[in-house]
Amino acid sequence: MVRNSGITRGLGKLPNIEVSQIEGVRLTQISSVADSRGNFIKILPSVFFQNTLDSVAYSTNLRAGTIRGIHFQIEPNSEEKIITCVQGSTFEVVIDIRPDSESFGGIATFELSQENGKQVYLPRGIAHGFQTLVDDTILQYCLTAKYSPESSYSIDPFGDTGIRWPMEDYSISTRDSSGVSLSFAAQKYAESLWR
Repeated sequence: MVRNSGITRGLGKLPNIEVSQIEGVRLTQISSVADSRGNFIKILPSVFFQNTLDSVAYSTNLRAGTIRGIHFQIEPNSEEKIITCVQGSTFEVVIDIRPDSESFGGIATFELSQENGKQVYLPRGIAHGFQTLVDDTILQYCLTAKYSPESSYSIDPFGDTGIRWPMEDYSISTRDSSGVSLSFAAQKYAESLWR
């Protein structure tokens, strides 16, 4: 499901777009080999990243309904990401907050799961969040920048984005639930580009 956030450019609103139509975002099948012992999964950051891989991180989520995000970092600490669900299933949300992007303001939702074997590449300036759909869900992140508290923001997942989260029974941190508006996020990201 994809929808427009309502942020306007010029005279009109953006049309509804698919995740593949958010400029630079790529949803791909992971490279995996399976046999009776299990799976071997290979992630290839060098195929996607324009910058050097900085770190690999894991998000472990005990309960279905957990919401994390919608996170982004401003420049000079903005980051590229490759996100893979290695266990469980997630409802994913990506928002384009790049002022010069053709898909500026576009919001896309889709599923990542161990079962569907998909991963998503996010360029700099794409905010990301998710809700777990099952217990014991684990996401792997390949990242091009270090975490920078002074550059890090969370967009309110219940605010002006209009996102319909699939699970009404949810858990969320205080920081994420009191995030900034989408319009403020877009403004902060734009200002960081012009410093």
